[in-house]
Amino acid sequence: MSEALLEQLYRWLESIAEWLLASSRMEWLERVVEELHMAEGLLLVAMLAIGAGLGGVFVVACYQSELGRQARFLARRERASNARLTCGSRLPGMVGLVDAVNAEIDAADAERVRALRASDEFSRGLSALSHDVRTPLTGARGYLQLAREETDPGTKDAQLAAADARLAAMSSLLDELFSYARAADPDAPLELGPVALRPLLERVLLGHYPEFEERGWEPSLDVEDPAPEVMANAEALARIAENLVVNALRHGSGALRVRVRGAGEKGRVTAEFSNPVADPGSLDADRLFERFYQADASRSTAGSGLGLSVAAKLATAQGMGLSARLEGSVLVVTLEMAQ
Repeated sequence: MSEALLEQLYRWLESIAEWLLASSRMEWLERVVEELHMAEGLLLVAMLAIGAGLGGVFVVACYQSELGRQARFLARRERASNARLTCGSRLPGMVGLVDAVNAEIDAADAERVRALRASDEFSRGLSALSHDVRTPLTGARGYLQLAREETDPGTKDAQLAAADARLAAMSSLLDELFSYARAADPDAPLELGPVALRPLLERVLLGHYPEFEERGWEPSLDVEDPAPEVMANAEALARIAENLVVNALRHGSGALRVRVRGAGEKGRVTAEFSNPVADPGSLDADRLFERFYQADASRSTAGSGLGLSVAAKLATAQGMGLSARLEGSVLVVTLEMAQ
C-alpha cells in the first residue's frame, strides 16, 4: 500500500518538474542565470583589462623614471670623469642598456686618451722638426755671412758650398713634411694601374748608388722570374721604395738586400728590404712607422722621422701592407702588394 502511494507521488512530482522545465517562466529564469554568468565573465575581463592597463602604466612610469635619472646623469657628467651609469632597477633590457652605454663611455674615454697622446706626440714631433729645420738654416746663414766677408775665392766657394748643403738639407726636411701631409690627405685618392716592379726598384737603387759606394756597400736586388707586376700608383710606389732605401742608408750598418717574391694563388707580391743595424736593442720595430719616431728616438741621426711614416701612409692608400721585424741584428721591412 505504501509503495503504491510513493510511486504515485513520484509520478506526480515528475510531471510537475516536467511542466516547470517546459514553462516559459522557467526558460526566463534560465536566461537570467545565463546572463548573470555572462555578466560575471564580462566583469572578470574588465577587471583583467584594468589590471593590465594599470600594470602597463606602472611599467612605463618605472622606465620613464629610470631613463630620466640616467639622462640627468649623462647631462651632468664631466667628460674627464670616471663615473659610470648604474642600474637602479631590474626592468627587462635596462641592465643591457646601461652596460652598452658604459661600454660606449669607455670607448669614448679611450679614444680621448689616444687623441691627447697623439696630440702631445705631434707637438713634441713638431718641436723636434722645427729644431731640425732651424739647425741647417742657421748654419747656412752663418756660412753666407762668412762668405760675404771672405776675400779668398777658394775659401768663399767652400763656404757657399757648405751653405748650399745646409739649405738642401732643410729643403729635404720640408719635402718630407709636405709628403706626409699629402699622403695623409683622405681627399687625394691615388690612381692605381699595373706597375713593373723590377725596373722601378732598379731606378731607386741606382739613384742612391753613390751613397752605397761611399759606404763600401753593395746593394742587391733579387727578383723572381717572371718579374711580377703590381697594381699601384707608380709615383707613390717609387716614393715608398725611396724612403725605405734612404732609411737603410741613414740607420743601417751594412748593405741593403731587396728580395721580391710572389705569393702564389693569393695574388700578392712581397718585397723585403733587409739590412743589418748597429744597435737592434734600441730599435722598436712596432713603432718604426709612427710619425716622428726617429726624431725623438735618435737625435744623432739625420732625418725628420717622417720618411717611414710617409711610406706607411702611401702603402695604406694603395691597399698595401707595410710591416717591420727584427731577425737578430737585421731589420726586415716587408711591403705586400696586390698583383
